[in-house]
Amino acid sequence: MVSRRSFFAVALLSSRLRAAGDPLQKAMESVRASMPTAAADPERPVYHFHPPANWSNDPNGTIFYRGWHHLFYQFNPYGSSWGHMHWGHARSRDLVNWEHLPIALAPSVEKGETAVFSGGAILALDGRPRIFYTSIGERAPEQWMATPADEDLIVWTKSRQNPILTTAVHGALKVDDWRDPFLFTESGATYMVCGGNTSGRRWGGSGQVQLYRATNDELTHWTHLGPVFECRDREIVNIECPDLFKLDGKWVLIISPHKPCEYFLGSLDLARPRFTPEARGILDAGMDYASNISRDQSGRTILWMWGRTGNPAAKGWNSVMALPRILSLGSDGFLRQQPAPELEKLRGAIVTAAAVPLTSTPSVLQGIRGDCMELEIELTLGRAAWVRLNLRCSESGKAGAAITITNEGLLTVGKATTLLGQNDRYRLRVFLDKRVFEVYANGGLAALYSTTDAGRDDLGITVSVGGEGAEVVAVKGWPLKPAEFDASRFHV
Repeated sequence: MVSRRSFFAVALLSSRLRAAGDPLQKAMESVRASMPTAAADPERPVYHFHPPANWSNDPNGTIFYRGWHHLFYQFNPYGSSWGHMHWGHARSRDLVNWEHLPIALAPSVEKGETAVFSGGAILALDGRPRIFYTSIGERAPEQWMATPADEDLIVWTKSRQNPILTTAVHGALKVDDWRDPFLFTESGATYMVCGGNTSGRRWGGSGQVQLYRATNDELTHWTHLGPVFECRDREIVNIECPDLFKLDGKWVLIISPHKPCEYFLGSLDLARPRFTPEARGILDAGMDYASNISRDQSGRTILWMWGRTGNPAAKGWNSVMALPRILSLGSDGFLRQQPAPELEKLRGAIVTAAAVPLTSTPSVLQGIRGDCMELEIELTLGRAAWVRLNLRCSESGKAGAAITITNEGLLTVGKATTLLGQNDRYRLRVFLDKRVFEVYANGGLAALYSTTDAGRDDLGITVSVGGEGAEVVAVKGWPLKPAEFDASRFHV
């Protein structure tokens, strides 16, 4: 149900766009023209979030507000490859089914803006959200802010006081690749972190996270507190999309360092300022990137990530969001990631597989097949060197993707490998969704997103083993129905 205020806000925006020929109207029309092509592709995932059509990447400004999960994202309305960055927008009541809303932000070309890069959202003291993003143009990056014109957050207005921050805030410190604001509150104050580096990417170990504090309630004035974190790692030359937040009594810092996202658990001293890591891990060794964080009404911390697909531009779409993941802190002091339990509403009737002998020749899991399903598999290795689950197999046995666990405790999904540790039993939860899939192992100790390379009719699932003594203890499967993506309000 659209509120009266939102109805008039959207009507006013629509009238203004038609009268002025605003670029946002052109962008919306471009997306609508691509929607039939995207919808016709049988490889397109059906329950991972995706825009109506064309390219998408980083999740932006994720926030729970008045009963809705709001997801903004990097969006190219003009094609299925990166470029012309806008902010797409959608909302969901349940993290499963989505309503596509009008594009929230477009570049203000008349003000020298050429792209609207990534950023975050926060509730201001007036109880309404603000979104912050990096404004790109023929100049140094700037941080801009926008406010909602309606309580349903459909129409957004850029602040007249933009830019909110420029590189001048750093004084003599030169910060390169300065972008991707993320916001949080602590002890009644509002803070922002941005990524970047201090070497122009000329050498490693110079990636930094800068910290700022708002000095007024309107969040239009800020002071630079200094670098709160510096990644002293020769393999990392820059930090993108930093997220700094509290979880189960610890502070968590997530960074996107142009390779798999990493996380650090530790303590935060806002007076110094300094984030001091106590533990470090790989967030996801697979094919996703660029995280964002939100919290819902029950206090759950939700992780959002961009899921790369790499499909041809001719398909009319490119990329999805990884499944929303609930974060927690394990007893070992490392992160756990679990798919939102709301996804279970997509399940059909449960199917179980009969026991199969495990040999070097792949054994078919009878009754377990498909390209859109959830699997739960429990297995032991015994004396075997490895066990492999083959997904999306053809009639000849060729696999579209594989999941391998070795007796050294390594988990390999596609081309990505992470350490699980040696266990008596391994538990896998797998989500297949056409071209993409995700694996959650041992209660979320490891989570990986990847893609398949399979034909449309390649639906079999097999298990093979290297050595003797391995056993598949239990297999459960559920066909998953498509999520609902309502595009009826994708217009202005």
